[in-house]
Amino acid sequence: MYRDMNPELNALESGLERFIRLDKGDFVGRDAVLKYKERNDQRRSVTLRIDTDGASTFANEGLYSDGKLVGRITSGGYGYAVGHDVALALLPERFARPGTKLDVAILGDWKVAEVIADSPYDPTSARARM
Repeated sequence: MYRDMNPELNALESGLERFIRLDKGDFVGRDAVLKYKERNDQRRSVTLRIDTDGASTFANEGLYSDGKLVGRITSGGYGYAVGHDVALALLPERFARPGTKLDVAILGDWKVAEVIADSPYDPTSARARM
């Protein structure tokens, strides 16, 4: 979690917008939140699904669209309960929509990273049968 919430990110970028009440009066940081919301280059924390057949993603790998760097993975690893890599990333809003596919190099092998809407956790453990 320390990679996904740090002094370089604001509460909106960390996915905490639902806890911010701009209509409840003044608070420390309110002006900064309002200023950030007006920007056209906002970033969002997203969850990615990455199908790998070897090494897992870790952190700080670049995410590319049409060969151009658009974001970075902040943390990730293999999700044993779901059967694929799960990563958190910080992306510009235009790339943060579920279904968006990006490219990531993991130990020199290019893989597809797909933005997913929700946590891929399997609450009934239906996939974890041995």
